Amino acid sequence: MQFSVAENERNLAKNPHELFILNLIAFHLLLAPAAIALGIGAWALLLPVMFSGAVMTYILVRTRRATREDPWFVMAHWQVALRRCRLLLIGYGISGGILTLAWLLGMAMQPNMRDIMFTALTRIGVMPTIILVFVAFVLESNALFQAARGEVPDAVVAKHPAPEGLAAAG
Repeated sequence: MQFSVAENERNLAKNPHELFILNLIAFHLLLAPAAIALGIGAWALLLPVMFSGAVMTYILVRTRRATREDPWFVMAHWQVALRRCRLLLIGYGISGGILTLAWLLGMAMQPNMRDIMFTALTRIGVMPTIILVFVAFVLESNALFQAARGEVPDAVVAKHPAPEGLAAAG
């Protein structure tokens, strides 16, 4: 749904999406391969999750503050970014489950087979996160475009109705 909002509100509404996209690029598309290339080992898989978790925690805190202090349009876009964080957390959960399974299976195997099984399941285990990073990237790019145009997704408008004084552009 499109609304008539001032340019400064549109610019403020782009901030959560820019932050989330920066999170995806810096920590998933740059840090993760760099950490793996440095040979840190399996712990390299936790670095992007930890740094990204810090950014997502900031988005959660900022969304709560936006609910109290910011104009409705800006608050609505912080809500959109928070929903994308939940999507990424689902990817982390699925990947974590697969990696835990790889670790448990590896404990029951011979040492030479353990390395092979862990490597194979690790490659499979990170795929849900990689796929959801790209999905979130596309969704956030679209949300950034919506913020610039003065639009808010209908699902967010349904959950957080616009105030009476804010006119929907038709």
